[in-house]
Amino acid sequence: MATTYKVPMHTFILALFLIAVTAVAAAVAWSFNSGLTWTGICLIAVAGPLSIFYWYMLYITPKRASITVADEGILLAAPPFASAVIPWASVEKIFDANLNTDEAFKITKAKKHMSFGGYKSGVVLIKDDKEAVVVSNRPDVVCIQTAERFYLLGPSDLEGFREAVTNAAP
Repeated sequence: MATTYKVPMHTFILALFLIAVTAVAAAVAWSFNSGLTWTGICLIAVAGPLSIFYWYMLYITPKRASITVADEGILLAAPPFASAVIPWASVEKIFDANLNTDEAFKITKAKKHMSFGGYKSGVVLIKDDKEAVVVSNRPDVVCIQTAERFYLLGPSDLEGFREAVTNAAP
């Protein structure tokens, strides 16, 4: 039986974003009411598209990220930055890691990566130029080592994910 774990953006970050959008909307309303029409138009022209872009990157993209643990292996879906199928036969080692304190897992170079407010998703290089796929909204992760790369996975329910991986792994 397959179990899916989500990796959303922190609600605090989303709340800050919505407060910023509200502040810009208030500035636009003030601009139009005080006779500064072109200031309001410029705010709309600049802040409108940026707000849509950031809403997509901060809410929609992380909301689609999921890690599915099944009898055959792990399906990792975090479009557009990371996606992978990890069959149990390719797993060499499973262990806990911390992205903030473990020197071996410090990101040295990002290949295709997004990192914002504790949320990380993508393909990176870590110490000794080893490739790693990171999908996490927390610093403590479950590391799945294969011959090709490391998978650093940290869904919201890390304890449940760790238990599911332990039970499903051969």
